[in-house]
Amino acid sequence: MVEVKKVEVDSDFSKKSSTGMEPKIAVLLAYLFSWLGGLIILLIEKENRFVKWNALQALILGIVEVACIFVISFILGLIPYIGWFFFSWLGWVLAGVAWIFAIIAIVMGFQGKTFRIPGVSSLADKYFKM
Repeated sequence: MVEVKKVEVDSDFSKKSSTGMEPKIAVLLAYLFSWLGGLIILLIEKENRFVKWNALQALILGIVEVACIFVISFILGLIPYIGWFFFSWLGWVLAGVAWIFAIIAIVMGFQGKTFRIPGVSSLADKYFKM
């Protein structure tokens, strides 16, 4: 049997962000500009835990995305024959999956809910300190 857990609105969603933006706009910018947006929002946000956690998750997701493109497509793509055929497109596909996760996180962020990206959210939890 599959257990469905109801996702509730985060308590910090209604609080003002120290960036001067609405929390949902700060979350949008963090995910939209990948690792750079996540880093900037993470560094300038001081109070709102909802925004900080999503910015950290966006930063980690952006780093994973860049690593997929660079390592898999470009480095492994240099392997003769196998790399050209298999790895040259695989990194771009995985980066596309990362963008789909980012879009889902943006949509849920606009609703005040936190989307926990598998693997990335556990890293965000590990390094999230306030």
